Amino acid sequence: MNIRSLRFKLSWIHGLVIAVVITTIGLIRYQMISYRSQRAFEEHLLLDARFFVSHMTISPQGFGWTTQDLNSSDSLSVLELTEYFVLTDANGLVFRKDLHSKYMQQMLADGVLAGLLKEHSGFSNTVAADGTIYRFVSLPLPSPADQRPFFVHIGRAFDPLAGALNEYLFIYLWSAPMLLAVSIPVAWYLAGRALKPFEEVARTAEQITSKNLNTRIVTTHQEQEVLRLVDAFNAMVGRLQDSFQRMRKFNADAAHELRTPLAILQGENEIALRSSAVPEDIRSVLVSNLEELDRLTRIVNDMLTLAEADAGSQVLAMKPLNLKPLLEDLVDQMRLLAMDRSIHIDLCGLKDATVDADELWIRRALLNLLDNAIKYSKNEGTVEVRVQTNGSIVTLAVRDDGIGISAEDLPHIFDRLYRADPARSRASGGAGLGLALVKWIVEEHKGHINVQSQPDLGATFELVFPLSSLQPAALSNGPGALSVPH
Repeated sequence: MNIRSLRFKLSWIHGLVIAVVITTIGLIRYQMISYRSQRAFEEHLLLDARFFVSHMTISPQGFGWTTQDLNSSDSLSVLELTEYFVLTDANGLVFRKDLHSKYMQQMLADGVLAGLLKEHSGFSNTVAADGTIYRFVSLPLPSPADQRPFFVHIGRAFDPLAGALNEYLFIYLWSAPMLLAVSIPVAWYLAGRALKPFEEVARTAEQITSKNLNTRIVTTHQEQEVLRLVDAFNAMVGRLQDSFQRMRKFNADAAHELRTPLAILQGENEIALRSSAVPEDIRSVLVSNLEELDRLTRIVNDMLTLAEADAGSQVLAMKPLNLKPLLEDLVDQMRLLAMDRSIHIDLCGLKDATVDADELWIRRALLNLLDNAIKYSKNEGTVEVRVQTNGSIVTLAVRDDGIGISAEDLPHIFDRLYRADPARSRASGGAGLGLALVKWIVEEHKGHINVQSQPDLGATFELVFPLSSLQPAALSNGPGALSVPH
């Protein structure tokens, strides 16, 4: 799960929005329910208090309740209210404590009703010593005009309602994490469904390279955003294809046009050198010109080869090829070049390994690698050639102990016309096309190339190919004198 992905952000935003919205709605509902419940509680308390007062009697003998004409339910209601009432005069003095229940007498003794006793009307809250919350309503008691006024304060425990409200609030607050736990996976799934067309477009786009720019993205999704993205991408690929075709045509045409004048110049220089009338200083210039013309010819040939490879006009003749005799033949040829600098070429662990390949092109790739290894090795150094098989693949490694390649140059050594400066300079004769050609040859043989190198510690080039299904013993593959394609 990538925390920077759009799917992750959409999932969390969706989940948080749902949780916040539902929690907010819950809090609003809680406030509304709390308000309505308190209003209903007060209305019931007021009705009961009025009912209680209506059945109180005042006489010279004292106070009492008339319950003869009440049914059993109303009588029980009156008796229930007698447990939580206080009778006071206008000054808040308690009257007839003997009529009060023990619980109310205790509350009076604790002084928790001090603020309530002076009330003549309305509602007020009182908290008992045990923490119980009571809601009281104050009413005047009807009495004859010649008697002093009295007031009744009737209460009821508020804790059951407060407990229900608190439970409701607790459930709603704790529902937010549960909503997150449910809504985020649901949002993850929905975001994945919504982004699936874009992932399909991305997978198709990743498969498009310079070799298959004729590929276009086709989607079955009809969403406007998806169709717009697909159309824009296909249009961009079309423009890239046109640009690549123009570039490839230019490279091929330029290489073709340069081959003829270069051949003419090379021939004229060779004819001039055969003349005995040419002074020695001019002869040295002509020799230098021939070397440069030969170098330019190789560059043009390589450019033409790569241009034809890009255009798909190069056809490889694939057949089973045993690498062991091929390498032995190539190493024998390159030892003559290595002797000039006392460089030793060592064949290590050479075994029969058969691959499906075009021998001409494989030979050219290996010659380029061996030539590079000799060029950039130290005098009296060692070039090691090794072949190893592992399962269904064969690895061919060419290692030198030369100047190596810096970390900055490694990502670019297969780029065309790229040369590391100053070590891989013009003086070495390279034009920066050899490794690009090697990479193309390896990839055309369904393989890949790896490079490991550090400055002053040499470089190792590994060519990895799939093994052929044919056994080496069934093949008769001699070294043969084969020409290298140009």
